[in-house]
Amino acid sequence: MTVELKAIKRYPVKGMRGIDMPDAKITAHKMLADDRRFVVATQSSLGQDGVREWARKSNFLQLVNTPKLAELGTEYDQDTATLTVLRNGRAICKGKLDDAMGRTVIEDFLKAFLKNDVAGTPKIYSAPETQFGDMREPYISLLNLASIRDFATRIVQGEVDPMRFRGNLLIDGLDPWKELEWEEGQIIKINGGSFRVIHPITRCKATSVNPDTAVSDINVPLMLRKGVNHLYMGVYVEALDDVTITPGDAITID
Repeated sequence: MTVELKAIKRYPVKGMRGIDMPDAKITAHKMLADDRRFVVATQSSLGQDGVREWARKSNFLQLVNTPKLAELGTEYDQDTATLTVLRNGRAICKGKLDDAMGRTVIEDFLKAFLKNDVAGTPKIYSAPETQFGDMREPYISLLNLASIRDFATRIVQGEVDPMRFRGNLLIDGLDPWKELEWEEGQIIKINGGSFRVIHPITRCKATSVNPDTAVSDINVPLMLRKGVNHLYMGVYVEALDDVTITPGDAITID
């Protein structure tokens, strides 16, 4: 069976819902364009100076500390850095995230929406030439859909939305958990572009939050530990080439 790239997703605002990309222009040694470009935090978590460089995810609003964010959908225009926030499929506010007035529109909504969940006023931050992945390094996350299906059917015995794991590249056609056998430094190729395997991704309690209901309904780390004796789902890879990739591209593993 051919191993295939099934979907490409990015998360312009860290902690908020991901967006499907029809294709992605990959730049060597970079994350996906605008992936985790913006973060939401309160002054109490960051201090007076805000964000000037990469910082750990514990400084920001995210599903593990603000699960209500899962109730919101998003649309994003990369050309204008415009975020549209949706609730129940309906657009409720829109703003340019690289513009002070545009950010204020989104911040005012988040302040009202999260008034009982967050101490302080949510603010949107970014930093020049910075993306706020969970790792300081510019890695791209890859998920094997077969591993998620096996986890769901054999261990959880129910449905598990891949969105819980917030991956960038979703692949299919590989045996379950086979990606965890890839060695550090091994090369996979997508549309001729090389991606270097870094290491498996350890999963935290944020994955326990249902991305549709905002309810913590599955203890994912505990069930991973009990079911497969590890806490991994997916792997980090690093782009080594400039390349455009599209869902449907075949993947080869060297």
